[in-house]
Amino acid sequence: MSYQEKYSFFEISHSDTLRFRRIVLDVMGEACRVSDENSSAGIGTLGEKQMHAAIKRFICPDCQKHEVVIDGSKGCINSGADTKDNERKKRRFVADILDRNTIYEIQTGQFAPLKNKISWVLENTSYNIVVIHPIAETKWINLIDSESGDIKKRYRSRVRGKINDIASELYAFENFIDCPRFSLVILIMEAEQYKKNIAKTSRSRPRYKKYELIPVNLLRAHIFKGVEDYKIFVPDTLPEIFTVKQYSEKTGIRGIEAYSIVKTLCHIGLLRVNGKIGRAVAYSRGL
Repeated sequence: MSYQEKYSFFEISHSDTLRFRRIVLDVMGEACRVSDENSSAGIGTLGEKQMHAAIKRFICPDCQKHEVVIDGSKGCINSGADTKDNERKKRRFVADILDRNTIYEIQTGQFAPLKNKISWVLENTSYNIVVIHPIAETKWINLIDSESGDIKKRYRSRVRGKINDIASELYAFENFIDCPRFSLVILIMEAEQYKKNIAKTSRSRPRYKKYELIPVNLLRAHIFKGVEDYKIFVPDTLPEIFTVKQYSEKTGIRGIEAYSIVKTLCHIGLLRVNGKIGRAVAYSRGL
């Protein structure tokens, strides 16, 4: 059973949860060894690579399939292209995971940096591409003293991660959402956030910089395979005709993020412009 088939029902089995925890411990152990070899290293030296590495090993334990150069000549769907197209095919991209006919990209940050790679893969190869993005539903904050390296304070963040957190990022994928070879998988998890204090004046409050986000527990998954799956961003509580302000009130997606997701939903046909309400642009459901 493929990864996509297994997680299309948004379930994570108990055995998968245990396996993920073991992988996280292995990754943390390797990070500690790197830290011991470099006296200037410590928590946060690897940025968010521990999160990235843990997910990558969870998706595919075979390291031979990690960090593979994508060959645009394999399964190329643009045969007989002109010279300009041939030059595009020669561009070098590296897949986080290349397993059989599927590329998996683990993206812990913003989606925009993946746009060119996804476009190139879909245009120049026959590979499927799956973007995997973690969201920390529960996050524990650890404040680290920069001098001693000790954790000064640990507390549970009031902010809970949710699917709506990706709303403002979806514009980067709006041209791929209706492609049957593109999927987006959201992994919901618990995580530990480590922050290290930076220089401050005697009168200012201490300021902390994010250094490392380490997964602790895998809770569930949510997969987006096509346009219909994005209806989760169009709640039933919306009136028949509404403005972005009303959309924001019903979804909790605020400010420019609300405008961004509404524009994306219009692009993929789930919403459409429907006149105006006063001076504001009005929208209604599309598909």
